[in-house]
Amino acid sequence: MNLFIVESPTKAKTIRRILGKGFVVKATFGHVKDLPVKELGVDEETLEPRYVYIKKKRKLMEYLKSIAKRSEAVYIGTDPDREGEAMAYLLKEELIHVNTNIKRVLFYEITREAIEKAMEDAGDINMNLVYSQRARRILDRLIGYKLSPVLWKTFKNRKLSVGRVQSPSLRLIVERERDIQSFKAKSYYYVKAVLEKDGNLFEALYDYRYESPSDAKDIAMRLEEGLFVVSDVRVKKDNLPPPKPFVTSTLQSEANARLGFPAEKTQFLAQKLYEKGLITYPRTDSFRFSPKKAKEFMNFIAREFGPNYVGRLRRFRKKAIAQEAHECIRTTSPRRITFGGDRASLYELILSRTLATLMSDMIVERREVIVRVISPNLRRAIDLKAKGLSVLFRGWSIAYRPSVEEKKLPELSPGDVLKVVKVYVEERKTSPPPRYTEGSLVKTLDKLGIGRPSTYAVTVSTLKKRGYVFVSNGTLRPTDVAFAVVDFLLTTYPALMDYRFTALMERALDEVEEGKRDWKETAKELFKRIL
Repeated sequence: MNLFIVESPTKAKTIRRILGKGFVVKATFGHVKDLPVKELGVDEETLEPRYVYIKKKRKLMEYLKSIAKRSEAVYIGTDPDREGEAMAYLLKEELIHVNTNIKRVLFYEITREAIEKAMEDAGDINMNLVYSQRARRILDRLIGYKLSPVLWKTFKNRKLSVGRVQSPSLRLIVERERDIQSFKAKSYYYVKAVLEKDGNLFEALYDYRYESPSDAKDIAMRLEEGLFVVSDVRVKKDNLPPPKPFVTSTLQSEANARLGFPAEKTQFLAQKLYEKGLITYPRTDSFRFSPKKAKEFMNFIAREFGPNYVGRLRRFRKKAIAQEAHECIRTTSPRRITFGGDRASLYELILSRTLATLMSDMIVERREVIVRVISPNLRRAIDLKAKGLSVLFRGWSIAYRPSVEEKKLPELSPGDVLKVVKVYVEERKTSPPPRYTEGSLVKTLDKLGIGRPSTYAVTVSTLKKRGYVFVSNGTLRPTDVAFAVVDFLLTTYPALMDYRFTALMERALDEVEEGKRDWKETAKELFKRIL
């Protein structure tokens, strides 16, 4: 008999079906040990953590020990990231007393092939990953437990908190709101004409921005009496490449934009899909796609859509901090699913993106028509432009909705005389920068190098729970206390709020993971610079 330990009962159930007889698969229901809740739990001189059992987990640990004692080997299959590695380390520390044959298994999807390969390659705990998680955890604990009380005292509100990723994220939202508040809209004007050819209507624009409505109206009146003739038709074909595969930030961003899901909900549902064996591990910043799996999906594309829709496996420049052992977020197979609800909606989004990324280019035709207006009321001829877009070949867009839209123009040739339906002035206004949505905030954090895939959803959730932001019409808006807290932290702890320093902190912690830095010295140095 062998013991296989994971953190989730759903994951345990899926793996149990794969391993069959000879294995006992058990779940820890999350962490077994952690830093104490009501005290710092870290020696401030040595930075050594003090881990304690989470409520009701001591009994569970004793139960696991009793099984481990009777097992030939113990396999620890917690998630393949820093958090999972730290969890595996703490489990091994406990179980080693009753069974010395303990192996760490890593898999990025829960399929028979992936689990069997992980068993073959079973190894030991990656201590650099453990140290990286420990450095992050202890740095976050020091920041939270040492600086949050300063906010409580200043604002007389114990609900407030300070965070390594949370506080710079709040600064982004507050600064954007201030930009919106100080923005003053300005009107400007364009002249447009509605024209007709063989019963088909289309619009053409005089591409000159007027600051005065009277000037625009004057030109519109002069144009009304003119002769509108097609002077040129410019046609250009464009190949639009498929989108990249999903990583954590883009999945959360797209699920927010297309499905209206908050980041936390997307991550929760994605984790459940992973544990069911339906998608790859959902915390990743790698675009890597298994060549073997890519071939399986491309064969499906050929059968489902036709050979012309099959693309190629593309390679993308990896980010310096990407975890390249991971794959992108993709479905484990091209099959459709039978269950419904939000999980199904997210699965379909991931499946369609997975297929699209391996499909052929979308081919469009862009058409620009120059309409020359000649009139005795004008000192010179004026050119208007009409733009159209037609899809010549749908390519990847047959699987995944594109951001471009078709805009048909009638068949037009140089020399065509057009009928004028109307000439009018269109008022436009300068727009303030948009408020962050959960999706666009995650995108910005990723771009700035603030936080990592595992932190995005938690960060946004914490900002809401702490009363710093609320959601209005799908956007994040700061509360009054958010403005005050950001101003206070910018004055009191400027390094913490500095986007560049926050990214530098993240990079330093990544170097712990790479074995290039000592975790204690790194945590001490970074915390010292914040104070």
